[in-house]
Amino acid sequence: MSKRRATGGAGLRGIPVRYVIGGVALILIIVGFGVALLSGGGGNSTEVTAVPAGYPYPLQAIERIADRSHFPVGQVYDTYNSDPPTSGPHAAAPAPFAISDAAVPKEMAVHNMEHAGVVVWYNCNAQPILSGEDCTSLRNQLSATVQAAIASGKRVLMTPYAGMDGLIALTAWGFLDTFEEFDAARVQKFIDTFECNFDPEHFCG
Repeated sequence: MSKRRATGGAGLRGIPVRYVIGGVALILIIVGFGVALLSGGGGNSTEVTAVPAGYPYPLQAIERIADRSHFPVGQVYDTYNSDPPTSGPHAAAPAPFAISDAAVPKEMAVHNMEHAGVVVWYNCNAQPILSGEDCTSLRNQLSATVQAAIASGKRVLMTPYAGMDGLIALTAWGFLDTFEEFDAARVQKFIDTFECNFDPEHFCG
């Protein structure tokens, strides 16, 4: 009988089998922990966003940041994965669903999206900069569509936003649509498609 055979408990290169098995188990535990973090357990993890069928316009499906924690109103958060943001940590209070003349902090608007809402953003200072008259016209056009949606009970916030490069952006949790000319049908379709699409706190019944 060989020396290896006589020991009965040796594995690879003389290492006891029980140690080999234990090492493999430890590796599996470590790999499993890493997968859990990547799939939503960590504050910076993301999850893939499925695009609803039937939306006819170009659309960005942004990976949803799994961390939905709150921080004090007024605190700035600059590590969102899109601009304007579509998910992530946010201010402890949302803005009212309404048309806001003053810029709503992006950190508050993210809370509105967590509450099943849609946010309509516009930036009259995006290149080419709009004249005062053209900016007023754009705001009035957007307001007409948004106000009708709000009046019908839709959860929509409209705000100016100087932080983005484009003229108009529409966001819901995990989705972003941007365009450079007013399109009432496009705004309406986004609201109809994505309002209440993400509703973790059951605001939509």
